[in-house]
Amino acid sequence: MCVRASRHGPRSPPKKIQMKLPHPPRGGRSLVLGTACLGLIGTAFAQQELIPRGKLTVDNTLVRVGAQSQLQWQIQYPDNVTNIVGIVTPQTIVPKKELQMRVRVIGSGEHTVKTDNGHGNNLDGYDSSNRGNRQGTDASGTVDDERKVIGSKGVDLPVEAVWSKNNSDFTRIYYGKQSAVIPTAVVLDTVVNTGDVLNFGARAYTTQWLPLHSTATSSQNVLVLKNGDTVPKQLAAKQYGQILGYLKPYLSTDGKKVKIGDSDLLVLLELDQTNPLAVGFDYQDLGLLVTFN
Repeated sequence: MCVRASRHGPRSPPKKIQMKLPHPPRGGRSLVLGTACLGLIGTAFAQQELIPRGKLTVDNTLVRVGAQSQLQWQIQYPDNVTNIVGIVTPQTIVPKKELQMRVRVIGSGEHTVKTDNGHGNNLDGYDSSNRGNRQGTDASGTVDDERKVIGSKGVDLPVEAVWSKNNSDFTRIYYGKQSAVIPTAVVLDTVVNTGDVLNFGARAYTTQWLPLHSTATSSQNVLVLKNGDTVPKQLAAKQYGQILGYLKPYLSTDGKKVKIGDSDLLVLLELDQTNPLAVGFDYQDLGLLVTFN
């Protein structure tokens, strides 16, 4: 982000930095540039370091050789998300001050899988917990690896993401399959005010719309996580090493902690299962990244 020199600083106390300007190689006057660019480039959007915002002011626009000019940096770092928003039961988000809110869809894992006459679909053709009429040995033991067919034998299904402010009707902000997701694209960019009631939800479409799950209800199908939170045990993909590719950049390398910006919230939804003990209940059917500034 670039910031332009200004004689009018922000309200927060500035940090003052004295700098001697370098002499030009052939004498004469040196022009003090009135702009400076602030920014850090990360390896992934979700893992960017804190990016300061601010202004740079200069007491003189032109300085003679040998003279000094005073530069004044006025830098403000992003607030921790817990200082600027609250999570109210069930999982409603309530800003503590006026904020710019941007929402991105980071990925979708909603799909169908081929079944073994309703008895699961292990890669080896058998389900040790319920083989139905099939006979044989399940090479995976007691683990039903039904979800391992994602991307190879599964059918990518569309999902719909919605949001609501102050208990209004839900409004669609995204519809599409995983193949259409652009993680860096902002699907909602708006200003929210102190005390606004913000809710997010989603549903999937198979042959019909499945039930909508949202932060507005005490649904166990929705998680709202902040930076440093522990990945919940209910995320079955963690146990079996099946964390989907779209989610990995937003987790620590061992998959145990959430790793996002300090002013972000990660909303994860399970859309086609309602039993946390069921195979496939993994909170990976849709992921939203909500950023506040």
